[in-house]
Amino acid sequence: MTAAFATPAAALTPEIAADVATWSAFAATDATTLATLDAHLATRATMCGHVLTAADASVYCASIAAIKASSEALVHARRWAAFVSARGGASGDDAYALAASAVPRFEVAAPVEKKPSAPSTSGQEKKKKEDKPKVSTVNMDVSCLDIRVGRIETAWEHPEADKLWAEKISFGEFGERQICSGLRAFKTKEQMEGARVCVVVNVKPGKLRNMQSDGLVLCTSNADHTEVDFVIPPEGAAIGERITFAGHEGEPEAVLAPKKKQLETVGEFLKTNADGVACYKDVPFMTSAGPCTSPLKDCFIK
Repeated sequence: MTAAFATPAAALTPEIAADVATWSAFAATDATTLATLDAHLATRATMCGHVLTAADASVYCASIAAIKASSEALVHARRWAAFVSARGGASGDDAYALAASAVPRFEVAAPVEKKPSAPSTSGQEKKKKEDKPKVSTVNMDVSCLDIRVGRIETAWEHPEADKLWAEKISFGEFGERQICSGLRAFKTKEQMEGARVCVVVNVKPGKLRNMQSDGLVLCTSNADHTEVDFVIPPEGAAIGERITFAGHEGEPEAVLAPKKKQLETVGEFLKTNADGVACYKDVPFMTSAGPCTSPLKDCFIK
């Protein structure tokens, strides 16, 4: 079975292309190779670089049966498999879609339905057990977001929405993405193209007015939404670099699940301070070249 993601070869660096060729021949079929796969994925969302490639498709197809059958935790391998399966099931203009006929699905077994017990004949009602509070295991910390430095290469008017710009945003060695942003009322085409921006790249891909969008450009806004501007990475920050937050070094989610409301919850604490520095709970958005900023001070980031 052959499966390949439609990532253009030209978008990959020679080093990543070589990794793709190496990993494409890998198959995890026993405890040792499964452990190798899990360890490799412990610090990354994809097999090579930061975009899905043919290596993800090949390793997925060769290893998914063993992953599902294993009794080991394999936390990272299972997270990656769910990510590949979710992207592989996409359709339409999704640039990361697997070939439709070559996608074994990574499915969670359906819960076994319990038959209702027979009514008690003792004449006495059983005392109801006190409900125990559920402990949430969902990461609601800013570390769940994968925020990257990007550059808007081209922008054009969305043909079906007068408030939307469509953009091709470069992330350097990690490739390009098409993203739609509601900035037509605030930014001209000239102001869009060439702009350095901060982008949440692990939002769930979807369509905005029939156009594919795979990311969220972060902007500041005043209270009455009459002024909107970019969160701007400093000059010298590498295109594709991940934004970090001191004290919040967790691994980002592969894909944010809308039902978990992680972006909305974390977003309540994203704002610029009195100096215009973008922060999460007063902790700056940090790059290798310094903090990210915005012309709009003391404003929320959305």
